[in-house]
Amino acid sequence: MIRPSLVFLSLIFLSSYASAQSTITLDSFDTDETPTQSTTASKTPDNSDSMSSCLLDASTCTNKEFKSSASFSIDDVVNLGIVDRHEVKATEISTSNSDNSSKPQTLPSIDMEILFDYDSDIVRLDQHKKLIELSNLLKESKFSKFKFAFLGHSDSKGSPQYNRNLSLKRATAVTRYLADATGLQSSRMLSSGMGASKLKTPGDPFGAANRRVQLVLIPVK
Repeated sequence: MIRPSLVFLSLIFLSSYASAQSTITLDSFDTDETPTQSTTASKTPDNSDSMSSCLLDASTCTNKEFKSSASFSIDDVVNLGIVDRHEVKATEISTSNSDNSSKPQTLPSIDMEILFDYDSDIVRLDQHKKLIELSNLLKESKFSKFKFAFLGHSDSKGSPQYNRNLSLKRATAVTRYLADATGLQSSRMLSSGMGASKLKTPGDPFGAANRRVQLVLIPVK
């Protein structure tokens, strides 16, 4: 015959053990969830601050993507037929790399790694967020006196004519998306195809970094 006292002690022991097991299990779930939530929150950084700082002061730009590898002056964009000279107002350039010397002023510019599928000029869905951030930035009042030239660049694979045509189509696709999807004024945007004439990585002419769209700000009257 089992004594009542032993039964009572056994019940206390089992209850305490079950409680301890429940506590450990719940604590382990809480610990697992915390880093997962933190990681999810940090997956989508905003690029607009880097874009803005690189456009306003190229000399301090540290972002490898946005840092321009090809510079353009007002004479350059006029000679390329991107804009007519009578539209340009040179005194509106206000970046740290402008001075009072006779050297042509370099226009504010950033590179944009806007990815496209092979032989395609359709803006991919995974590129929309970056373009929306750019559009919001360019709508700010500090950029109100500029036109926006989007210059398409390619790698060296393919003929020069093919690369110029494809890079122009891609630059045009970017301006079309910005106008249709974000409301940026189409009258303020220009596009041109540079082909492989301004490689970002000359040592790697077929590299993906060369396939980009460059934004150049042109001061207008």
